[in-house]
Amino acid sequence: MLLPILFVAFLASLASVHGSTLQMFQMDVGCGFHLTATGGFNGSVGQLPTGLVRAGSDLSPTLFTWFGDAFADQLGRGCWWTPPTAVLQCDWNQQPSHGFGIGCYGGVSYRDQSSFYACRTGDGDEVNIYLEPNGGGCDEVVLHADSCRPPCAGGSFSSHPSADITTPGPNLTPAPIQASTSTTAQSHSHTVTSSPTTSPSAEPASASSPGQCDAVVAQGPDDIIMIDRANPDISFGPNPDMLVQLSPNISAIFVFRLATTDAGKMCAVAFDLPEILTRTSTSTSASTQTQQQKQTQQDLENPPYRLTGSGPARFLLLDGPPSDPDKTSYSNAPRVAMPLEAVLLAPGTSIQPLAFPCPGADSWVAVEIRDEPGSDACLEYEQRQPRELVGMYLLKC
Repeated sequence: MLLPILFVAFLASLASVHGSTLQMFQMDVGCGFHLTATGGFNGSVGQLPTGLVRAGSDLSPTLFTWFGDAFADQLGRGCWWTPPTAVLQCDWNQQPSHGFGIGCYGGVSYRDQSSFYACRTGDGDEVNIYLEPNGGGCDEVVLHADSCRPPCAGGSFSSHPSADITTPGPNLTPAPIQASTSTTAQSHSHTVTSSPTTSPSAEPASASSPGQCDAVVAQGPDDIIMIDRANPDISFGPNPDMLVQLSPNISAIFVFRLATTDAGKMCAVAFDLPEILTRTSTSTSASTQTQQQKQTQQDLENPPYRLTGSGPARFLLLDGPPSDPDKTSYSNAPRVAMPLEAVLLAPGTSIQPLAFPCPGADSWVAVEIRDEPGSDACLEYEQRQPRELVGMYLLKC
């Protein structure tokens, strides 16, 4: 059956101050592993009797065998990108394609390419796996291996999926990361205070604490970079006003800096679209009604964001911050390290797509938000809001 959209913590990466890339190792020759596709299509990877590799709910997962930078299926057939369409197939007496890598969190790459394409076949929900798009009906996916993963630099390693994983990277203290599926605000009794990079103090009901503490610090992003898939080689340039745009073609990358002083704290990336007040409740006290009237008037005159269209948006953990934010475009943006959850954008949306113990080292975390295929949701706002927390920010507790 199809796996959930959220694939918990096989792959994640925090980058050091100087940036880093996912490390691929050639090891565990002869070990067995299963593959899962996530992204535009979510499901386990199996095969047809002919050896054609497919993902779908009616297929039994295939146990592949790893050979350092290549693999075979459970019958010993070599797996390769079959010309001319570059579809993944395993054949008898076939030399397998060399150049595959499995990262320490399970991410699969081929010659530095970490995204592949799941193209519909017309057989139920089954899709073929391609190295490049093959006509229409194709969605971009990331492949994950559940075993044969090397140890992360400086950290422990387990061959089984776990919600707690250890993060590598130069000059970075290893720290577990956990992806959260909660899309409902939790009740809380703490106070949210802001760091110099975000809006003034606020206490939104959506800012649930990533840990147990009396005061939660909400830190705004250090950089917001927009990229346009319709114009892949064009960069938006500097964004000093921290403007955010989201559309079917435009996505936004949020970069947060973590400091050594965060050691011992819990961190969570949060995203909030507060309710926009349009009327005053008649069941509240006179003083409360007066406050609501002021807030309603502010929201009507200057709404904290503008949301049109409909459809889900997906959050993605990237394998590092852009090397040059001012010159970042769709074609040179950091690769996706791990797809996080997708959520239908609407007033009142409040999620924490990523939670992890703060590493206690100078490092970065980069998260992208983009429309899912078929979504026409368009969102515009300014990250620095004077009244309340809006958009993407980092919680520390």
